[in-house]
Amino acid sequence: MKQHSVLTRIASLTVVAIVTMWISACVQKGSELDQAAADINKDLPKPYVDELVMEHAHVDGNRLVVDIRIPDIRIAQMNPKKLPLIRNQEQGDLNLAACNDPSLRDLMKHKHDVARRFLDRDGKTIFELVAMFHDCGSRKK
Repeated sequence: MKQHSVLTRIASLTVVAIVTMWISACVQKGSELDQAAADINKDLPKPYVDELVMEHAHVDGNRLVVDIRIPDIRIAQMNPKKLPLIRNQEQGDLNLAACNDPSLRDLMKHKHDVARRFLDRDGKTIFELVAMFHDCGSRKK
């Protein structure tokens, strides 16, 4: 009986240790993204391109998201034929920026995504783009 009690205690302590390590890892991952968003927000809002405004960085699940507002247009006014061209250009720009920024690349290396969310003047999402570590290919930085 005494041996059973000792084994039960060891098993219980092992489970507690595993759960503690798992919770700690989750908190660290969340903190990593939160810190990156806070660092980016120090310089925001700021102009992006063509009168767009990079407004705010935040965490959305496993993603670091930067909201970019198009202040002079509503989603209903967008020409849907131009969206694929804009998306492709912006995806290339995002991949280049994220893969060449050491801190963003490190986030992606640790299984986080980096995203840009384009919003109309009313805050409605026009589109969102995501960069992942595999998008960096053989770029070394």
